[in-house]
Amino acid sequence: MCLLSSALATAYVTESNLTGLALPKGAIEVTDQKAITPMAGYLDDIASGMKGECEYSEFLVWLDSDPDTLATALGEKIVAAKFKVNDIDTGNISKDSTYEEFSMVSSKEKYAAVWVDSPDSVVLGWCNVK
Repeated sequence: MCLLSSALATAYVTESNLTGLALPKGAIEVTDQKAITPMAGYLDDIASGMKGECEYSEFLVWLDSDPDTLATALGEKIVAAKFKVNDIDTGNISKDSTYEEFSMVSSKEKYAAVWVDSPDSVVLGWCNVK
């Protein structure tokens, strides 16, 4: 469930191309298909549980960032955009790495998301659910 920090990336981004939300500083969009394929499968499972399927997805990584600081900053943007967040599943991948699966729903949009943090990176994958 982890993206390698050496995966191909476009560049630093300040706004999500998928959701339009402003992103915490240091976000890098990951475009390497081999790196994102495992996480895309988890998104498909979450979308299916939301009675839909992923249409478009986006994968972001923050290197050498504090997961709690990023989660707080992104959470504020999500709440300000009037999304209701539902936790679906959380757990440990290893001693130093955790994941969280969640959905974001507004009156107009639905997203499935997976957040993975480890000592050297934070990864966010999300898709719009149709």
